[in-house]
Amino acid sequence: MIEERGIDGIKLMKEMVECCNRKRLTLTPHYDPRVEEFVVNEVLSVFKMFEEEEVKAEEE
Repeated sequence: MIEERGIDGIKLMKEMVECCNRKRLTLTPHYDPRVEEFVVNEVLSVFKMFEEEEVKAEEE
């Protein structure tokens, strides 16, 4: 069960990264890798918090 959620999370992150790598018109004329790193870190922290909540719920 946990492994399936992990795989789903990885697939979601892969989709996000692929979406970020597509060429598109934006208001920002340059690409800042720090933004992508920030977004990936935020997504990972959300997944980690969700995982911790699930573990706590299972323990109760």
